[in-house]
Amino acid sequence: MKKWFGLALILSMITIGCLKNDDVKPCTPKTVESEKEAMTKFATDSSINVTTDPSGVMYEIVEPGTGAAPTATNSVMAKYVGRFLNGKGFDSSYVRDPNGTSFYLNEVITGWQIGIPKIKEGGKIKLIIPSSLAYGCDPRYGPMANQPLYFYVELVKVQYYQ
Repeated sequence: MKKWFGLALILSMITIGCLKNDDVKPCTPKTVESEKEAMTKFATDSSINVTTDPSGVMYEIVEPGTGAAPTATNSVMAKYVGRFLNGKGFDSSYVRDPNGTSFYLNEVITGWQIGIPKIKEGGKIKLIIPSSLAYGCDPRYGPMANQPLYFYVELVKVQYYQ
């Protein structure tokens, strides 16, 4: 409970701080097609054997997993690393909690909602997500806005609620 409260507090402060910033300039959203070449190059350079979802999300299933299959309404626990296509990291659950981070799948970026259900509990997947299915063109997300992103995700647990 303390983790969720702390995370909610931090996100609230970031959002309020960003909303007060009059210097933030709007950006023009990028199309999936306009980012496809950079995403393909990243996959090739990183030796990721991708399959492309009709949405534009590129993925490689490293391990399919054998446990429960997640749906949009499930709470899941995952370990992950997020990177820009230049290789620079921007987020890692390993830093906050080596056991993983829990969240409802329908409350994360669309690219995760598309990619994570492709594996089962215990599975691992590499995702290359176009910006429109990540953080979009929202300047509140700072350097992650309008950028295609790479994630390596381990699906630790799928929690069902009645």
